[in-house]
Amino acid sequence: MSSEFPRILTLLRKERGISQKQAAASLGVSQALLSHYENGIRECGLSFVVKAADFYGVSCDYLLGRTADPGRRETSPPPEEEKPPAAEPEGEAHQPLTGAFKMLLALCDRIGCPALSREVERYLTAAVYRMFRRLYRVHPRNAEGLFTLPGPRGEMLARCRMEEAAAEADIIAGDLCGEGVLTPAQREKGALTTETLSGYGEDGKALLALIREEENGYKKE
Repeated sequence: MSSEFPRILTLLRKERGISQKQAAASLGVSQALLSHYENGIRECGLSFVVKAADFYGVSCDYLLGRTADPGRRETSPPPEEEKPPAAEPEGEAHQPLTGAFKMLLALCDRIGCPALSREVERYLTAAVYRMFRRLYRVHPRNAEGLFTLPGPRGEMLARCRMEEAAAEADIIAGDLCGEGVLTPAQREKGALTTETLSGYGEDGKALLALIREEENGYKKE
């Protein structure tokens, strides 16, 4: 049985605000047995996995930790109050930031250095992880079981990942170790001007605007 199964089984129950007693009754097992399943003390059979997946409306693969996609099989729309807000029109709200992120990745593709692209992606991924954990703490009843790492440890590791990725990117870009990771052709593709960036359309303009606004903000502090 997957080591992720107990955590995800518990997370699904808590996210839905169901007591262990209620869940056990619905799943046709004793509360004591369900407690053992949730704490990883005992392993369940395939029939229970299927029943639990149906009960919580997720796929068996998700329940076993084999995919991050719950694969919900809802046939009716969520209640009115649970519907996500309508997306903002193109170019509004967070669109500039989204465009700037896309532009960074586009520049990685332009340069074509896998090692440099990897460090940029590692940095951005860790930044998203850190901020999501903060947003997740907004509601006191959000189940911490969504994460496999305790908050302080996850924060420390993500922060270290960002620092490491930034340092590695500096080393590659500046050839500080003399390893010549970037070829002359790749460095040539890294030649950038405002005209070059503007040539990427809205994403390029978004990056230029973000840089300008960010530096203006720094100067005011």
